[in-house]
Amino acid sequence: MTKILDCTIRDGGHITGWNFPEELVYAAFEAAKLSGLDYFEIGYLNGNGGQYANCSSLPLQGLEKEGVKLAVMVNAGGKAYSMPDKSLIDAVRVACHPDETEIGIHICEEFKAKGFEVFLHLMNISAMDEGHFSMLSGWEKKEILTSVYFADSFGSLVPDEVEKYFEKLMNCGFENISFHAHNNMQLAFANTLKAIECGAYSVDVTAYGMGRGCGNLPAELLLGYLKKNPEFYFDLIEKYFLELYEKYRWGYSVPNLIGGLKNLHPRKISELAGYSFSQMWEKSGV
Repeated sequence: MTKILDCTIRDGGHITGWNFPEELVYAAFEAAKLSGLDYFEIGYLNGNGGQYANCSSLPLQGLEKEGVKLAVMVNAGGKAYSMPDKSLIDAVRVACHPDETEIGIHICEEFKAKGFEVFLHLMNISAMDEGHFSMLSGWEKKEILTSVYFADSFGSLVPDEVEKYFEKLMNCGFENISFHAHNNMQLAFANTLKAIECGAYSVDVTAYGMGRGCGNLPAELLLGYLKKNPEFYFDLIEKYFLELYEKYRWGYSVPNLIGGLKNLHPRKISELAGYSFSQMWEKSGV
């Protein structure tokens, strides 16, 4: 059965600068636990921002995990990082852009040697060329991974492409493959269902779809579809995330749609913010 990872605090932190009240973080973790989720990704080890961007040491004492594994992310091309507290953190996800694939592999090996569960997270997979896939195919230590993730980083994939990348990674020799969706074209749900159909080891969600720009797959949507206790997320949203949404406004917008259609980083769309939608389409290139 496909596992579910809640990355609300880590990915949603792009909205708040990784500054969240501690009570919100505890409430989000409890919602994940009560809904039967498998992983809760609490932040970065080497990000730039608030407490949950640099969470090698967290004041989350007394956290009752009860079957939910706590995860953090490392940016392969980012700044230096410290090893997290092994008594608190169970898993490390190593995120790499295509040109960082080799260093991402080495970092996975480093964390596995320290006893952590590890995931390799391939960002913007549509920009990977055959050389990158050949490198992955030739990696002799694939078995150290719990799973290899691929990310629809700019929300540009459609379900057939999700299936295509599953096949490419299987052909590279990976047994467990996971998927991280973005919602630029409102396809995060459809793409995630396709990933589950392909046998995904795990897929990602966030409360109320919180995430930079277009946002991510809403946890409550997938949990409701899978009949896995979405009511705990409804309570969480009502208490905390409606207020955050009013302040930050992630989710559907025409600029984010253009980003998905043209496979562009959110920063590129932000650069074009002063243009009309039709001008933005023309000037975004591709």
